[in-house]
Amino acid sequence: MFYKKNSIFLILIPILFFSSSCENSKKKDPYSSIKDIKNPTFKDFLKIQKHLKKDKRESLKLFSISSKKGAELLDKNYLKKAKEFRFVGKKRQMKPIYEKLYFNTSKEDKKRCIICYTSFNKNYPDGIERIKKSLALIGYKGHFIYRIGSWPNLEENSLKYSHVLFAFKPFFFREVKNMGYENVLWLDSAILPLQSLDTIFEKIEKNGYFGYRASFILSEYTNEFVLNLFDVTPKQANFIETKEAGVLGLNLDSYIGNTILDRWQRAAENGGFYSSRHDQNALSLIAYKLDLKKFEDSNISRPSEIEDITKESVFFLDRSISYWPDKSGEEEKILRVSKKEKIKNRSYRDFFKLKTYKRNFLKNIKK
Repeated sequence: MFYKKNSIFLILIPILFFSSSCENSKKKDPYSSIKDIKNPTFKDFLKIQKHLKKDKRESLKLFSISSKKGAELLDKNYLKKAKEFRFVGKKRQMKPIYEKLYFNTSKEDKKRCIICYTSFNKNYPDGIERIKKSLALIGYKGHFIYRIGSWPNLEENSLKYSHVLFAFKPFFFREVKNMGYENVLWLDSAILPLQSLDTIFEKIEKNGYFGYRASFILSEYTNEFVLNLFDVTPKQANFIETKEAGVLGLNLDSYIGNTILDRWQRAAENGGFYSSRHDQNALSLIAYKLDLKKFEDSNISRPSEIEDITKESVFFLDRSISYWPDKSGEEEKILRVSKKEKIKNRSYRDFFKLKTYKRNFLKNIKK
C-alpha cells in the first residue's frame, strides 16, 4: 500500500511543480523580486532564506521516499538543512566571503585548484580555516578558492537554483572552469588533507576524474522521481553502488570531466538532486550511466575515525564539522589542526589535536 501511494505521488510531482510555478509565481518565487540576480544584496539573501524556511515546497517530500518497496526515509537532518540554509550570517557584518589563495605557485598557474563552499550554518566556516592551515602544512602547490555564504557562479544566473540543496557544488565547478582552471578538486569543509595531494591530482589529470565509492546501495536512498530523470529503473538501482561527493576531482580540460560536470549541473537544475542524498545520488547515477570504474575505496585513503588514520591516509573526514547540533547546548567535539609543528615532523595521529568544548547554541541563536 505504501509503495502504491508513493508511486502515485511521484507521478504527480512534476504536475505539482508546474502548477506551483504558475500559480502566484511572484508571491512564491523569491528570485523574481531581486532587481539584479547576478549581484544580490544582503537583503536579497535574507529574503531567500525566509522563503526557504517558510515555503512548503513539494520537493522536500521526496527526501523521505525510497524506491525500495516498503521503505521510508525520515531524514530530518536534511530537511533542517534545506529550511535553515544561511547565505549570510546572523549579524549584518557577517557578509559573504570569497577568497583566492596561492600556495607555492604563481597567480597565473591554473593547473591545480581546490574549491570549497560553505553556508554560514554552525561549524562549516570553521572547516574552511582548518583546510587553509592543512594545505600550508602539507606543502600543497596550487590555488585554493573558497566561498562562505553567497552563491557560486552568479554571473550565469545560478542563484535561481539556490533552493536546491548542495547544488552549489556543480555551480562552483562551473565557475572555476569559466576562470580557466584545469584540474579541480572539491573538498567538503569536513575533509582535512593529511599529506601531499600530488598523486590525487595526477589521477584527476590522467583519468578525467577522482572520487571515492560509498558503502551503500542506491535504491535505499533515492526515489523513482529521480531515477526516472536518469532513465534508471528501481530494479537497476538495487545493484548500483553509490559514490561519495565530499571529495571529487574533475579534469575540466578532458571530455569525461566536462561530461560529468555538465550532467551533474543539469541534474541540479532539473530535479535530479531531489532525494535524501541529493548531490551524491545524482553523481552515482551519472557514474553508472557513464560506466565510470575508477572510483576508489575510501576506507584507508579517507578514514572517518582518528584511530583508523595510517601513513596511507590522504584525507580525514571529520563528521563533527558537518554535524548540525540541536538547541540543547550539548558538548561538541571539533577536530583542529595543530598550529605549531609541521606534519613531516609528526606522526599522522599526532597531526590532530582533539579539543572538546561547550557551546550554548540557544545563546548563539538569540545573538
